[in-house]
Amino acid sequence: MLEFASVFVKDVECLLEEVLSTKDVDVFGIKAKNILEDGYIYATKDGGKRIRPICVYMGAIATGRPVAEKYDGLVKLATIVELIHSYSLVHDDLPAMDNDDYRRGKLSTHKRYGEANGILIGDGLLTKAMELALSNPDDALFTRSAHIIATGAMNMVTGQALDLQNDAKDYMPIYALKTAQLIATSFEAGATYMGAGEEVVKNVGSYGHHVGMAFQVADDILDCADNSLLKEVGEKKAKFILQEETQKAKECAKNLADNDMLTEFAEILLKRKK
Repeated sequence: MLEFASVFVKDVECLLEEVLSTKDVDVFGIKAKNILEDGYIYATKDGGKRIRPICVYMGAIATGRPVAEKYDGLVKLATIVELIHSYSLVHDDLPAMDNDDYRRGKLSTHKRYGEANGILIGDGLLTKAMELALSNPDDALFTRSAHIIATGAMNMVTGQALDLQNDAKDYMPIYALKTAQLIATSFEAGATYMGAGEEVVKNVGSYGHHVGMAFQVADDILDCADNSLLKEVGEKKAKFILQEETQKAKECAKNLADNDMLTEFAEILLKRKK
């Protein structure tokens, strides 16, 4: 559905494999095997449609500026986002969180490698993201963009904490933080790295926020999820919210470059199937 970004996604996956393939550790001449490498690869491969990395790319395109000279940095930013997203899924599946045995049609990481290693694999993926975020110290725009992603990741953690509460939940703030924030900040990071002005970055982020909200509500409807907005408002109201968030995204797209592509992306998420 997102063929225009297929080469970009492949480049992100190549960089993912590169940064995670460190078989041996050498610390002051003391060598050890990196026994978690297989787990890192397992947790990140078969990674769905790579929606969040694509959001970085689309955020750059939405500025109307040529992406060719910034391409490698965009790939790196998108890889940071995917590492963060992957770590969050590994930890979300743990028994203390959602306690899921399967992810994307295969055993979840902690079921495959054990609970303790599942925690460490998630920790390692997040640390790899940090390492990559610090890899371009002389590029101020890259540093600023990476900081935006980190802010989204921090808000994602807050959203997960809210979702774990057992009392009555207000799902819209949870969705805004847990899901939409990383999507919105992925768009913002792409636009920021292109050197876009504050107003453009804000519009790109607003578009990403509404897309992220729609993405989560669509997931709930597709999954018929009990522990979700459906439980609070019912399916009919949830579908109305989905349409509303999609329309808000399309309105934001009108102020951005390549708005036809952005509008199509919002429509695809609205109509998608598992």
